[in-house]
Amino acid sequence: MKLEEKKAAKLIEDQYLGAYQKEVNEIVGKEIPININWDTFEIYFIKFVPSICLQRLTDGLKEVCKNDKLREVIAANINAIEIYCVPNEDAETKKELKLGGGVFSLTACWGGHQSGYYTDLDITEYLESNL
Repeated sequence: MKLEEKKAAKLIEDQYLGAYQKEVNEIVGKEIPININWDTFEIYFIKFVPSICLQRLTDGLKEVCKNDKLREVIAANINAIEIYCVPNEDAETKKELKLGGGVFSLTACWGGHQSGYYTDLDITEYLESNL
C-alpha cells in the first residue's frame, strides 16, 4: 500500500469507521468487528467506503434485524465482517457475498460501476436466504 492510500484509509477509519461500527453493533445487539482489507483497495475506491460500502452494509443489516428472530440468527451466526475490494474491470463477475465460519465477507468494487457492488437490498436478501 502506498503512502497516499494509507493516509486515505486512516482518514476513513478515523472519521467514519467508529460510527458505523457502533451502529452495526447496536443493530445486531452484539459487537461484530468490521475489518476493511485496505490492501485490496485502489486509492480511487477508498473514498467510497463510507457511502457505498458501509452505508449499504448498515442499511441491509437494519432491514434484516427489524425482525427479532432474524436479529438473533444474525447475532448467532456472524462474529466478524470482512470487506474486500476488487478492480472495477469485471467486478460484476468477481463480486461475492459469503458467509461461513462466523464471518460475513463482502467483496465488490466499492465505488465502481453500480453493477460491481451490492445494494442494501442485495445484502438483506443474501442474509435472509443464507441463514
